[in-house]
Amino acid sequence: MRMFKNRFKTGGLTINVLIAVAVSLIVNFSYFVFMILQRTAQLKPEYPVSENKTLFMLLEVVFYMVVSFLLLTVFTHHLSESKIRSRSFPKRLLAALVITVAVYLLAPYMNRAGDIKPIFMARRLFNPMVLLKCSFMLAVVTLYGKIYELIVLQQRMTLENERLKTENLRSRYDVLINQMNPHFFFNSLNSLAMLVRENRNDDALVYIDRLSDTFRYIIRSGGQGMTTLREELAFLEAYKYLLELRYEGKLFIEADIPEEYLDRTLPSLTLQPLVENVVKHNTITRTRPLTVAIGVQNDWLCVRNPLQPKIDGSEKGTGIGLRNIGSRYRLLTDRDINVVDDGKSFTVRLPLGPAAE
Repeated sequence: MRMFKNRFKTGGLTINVLIAVAVSLIVNFSYFVFMILQRTAQLKPEYPVSENKTLFMLLEVVFYMVVSFLLLTVFTHHLSESKIRSRSFPKRLLAALVITVAVYLLAPYMNRAGDIKPIFMARRLFNPMVLLKCSFMLAVVTLYGKIYELIVLQQRMTLENERLKTENLRSRYDVLINQMNPHFFFNSLNSLAMLVRENRNDDALVYIDRLSDTFRYIIRSGGQGMTTLREELAFLEAYKYLLELRYEGKLFIEADIPEEYLDRTLPSLTLQPLVENVVKHNTITRTRPLTVAIGVQNDWLCVRNPLQPKIDGSEKGTGIGLRNIGSRYRLLTDRDINVVDDGKSFTVRLPLGPAAE
């Protein structure tokens, strides 16, 4: 955010200088033409050409350039840091008008004798040419000031949308964590208690390590949006151990991923909810074992399982988990997941992002 502001300041200052130079050259364009015609003898002067004309021309260019830059600063100074309120622009415009009036009185003027004086020292305060120059300068600067304000507002809205997007993503992540089946934790403790009762101490220690890895990844993944498929599969390996121990000889999770896809990206904590859904909504017994196959097809990660719905319908799905994953995918990648249910198998297709740098 700070880097963006610094870049915006630098870019704004450069643009202000360039616009000030352009305005000064435009308001003095007619004078340049007049001077060129005189020097090429194409226009006969009504009075002797003063040797101060070149000095006066340079003075006018510098004067209007400095004043234009001052007016541009009035419209753009601190605008990117301050809150844009409805009264901000009228106040800046009023300040610009006051400065323009003062500038008109101080604008350089050269009389017929070639003397250079400010307008307030001239015989007549009304000078149509100087008034036209000041009016044009004020109009250009005011228009740019309004455009600059709209640009700042658009940039701020973009940053605000990004902030809201991040907060929305975090809240959805929290919802996803809360939606994790509470029975998973208690089932894990029951499985651990079973290992202890059977004096399978080595298996119990491995089980505790895998359980620790599982919850460590869940907690850590809350601070990141995207992760690599390699990291997701490593987490799934720990989670897989817990499930396969609970459903020993009844549940199998098979992942066949080519090496070139392992560094592709996807939203973190995506595979675990999908596998948990499979376990939650399907019958898993010794007579009806279940295999979850994870593979890649045409840059899509596919998670497929045969449909073995529970007879009692005790775990009838609401689709919240899949909708949550789909929402996170849209927020992070602007892409949608694809769900295929052909009555025999259930497949969730996840688009893979580019490889992590």
